[in-house]
Amino acid sequence: MMRFFAVFSLLALSSCASFFQGSQEKAELHMRIGNSYFAQGNYPLALKELLEAEKLDPKNALVQNNLGLVYFTRERLDLAEKHLRQATRLQENYSEARVNLSRVLIEAKKYKEAEDELNKALSDLTYAGFDRAWFNMGLLRFHQKNWAAAKSAFEKSLQGNRDNCLTNSYYGRSLFELGDYRRAAENLDKAVGFCQKQMFDEPHYYSAVAWYRLDEKDKSVARFQEIVKNYPEGKYREKARAMLDLIRKGVQ
Repeated sequence: MMRFFAVFSLLALSSCASFFQGSQEKAELHMRIGNSYFAQGNYPLALKELLEAEKLDPKNALVQNNLGLVYFTRERLDLAEKHLRQATRLQENYSEARVNLSRVLIEAKKYKEAEDELNKALSDLTYAGFDRAWFNMGLLRFHQKNWAAAKSAFEKSLQGNRDNCLTNSYYGRSLFELGDYRRAAENLDKAVGFCQKQMFDEPHYYSAVAWYRLDEKDKSVARFQEIVKNYPEGKYREKARAMLDLIRKGVQ
């Protein structure tokens, strides 16, 4: 689930509001500490600090949003949804929270609700994160197996962020599902360059399969071998080994 944080919005490191007095000021301090722990990957301590911030300032929409993100990383979709919905209730025009909420709803397979939240965010002309909104829309369509609509949404996302690992990977996978294997292979190869440093082997694997479908075995074998060599803990490592065995045996 953490993979989606490549585009699933990161916690804000500071509030756009000025420092408050009393309990609100203390809440802001706890939120900043919690955000710092989150950035370090220490989710239990991040949660502890953000819960303290919530006690001190329960009507702070940013605290609610950040709690939702932490619960998402902890795979508590119920609590993530609860806090993100609260963030949007506290601040109606909080489009970032709506995009985050849509991601949780997609994971929970609540597709209609996710689409509603995304449409609200995309109708906000002041919202700067349209690339994240369009990525989530593409992910929604991908989950619904509407490959053409997914491809279109990912293209719109790439207009705002051309170097994103997951967007490039899912764009290539959408082309793959549409049977456009050459464009899929080329775009997945591009995604490999963005995803290697994150140790995300999915575009590597689908690139290899696309080249295999195109009967370009040398390119396919090279990609499968790279997975085995470079991703010792990779999700697709054993599948890559199996494909290499099939290719060596001449199985079509």
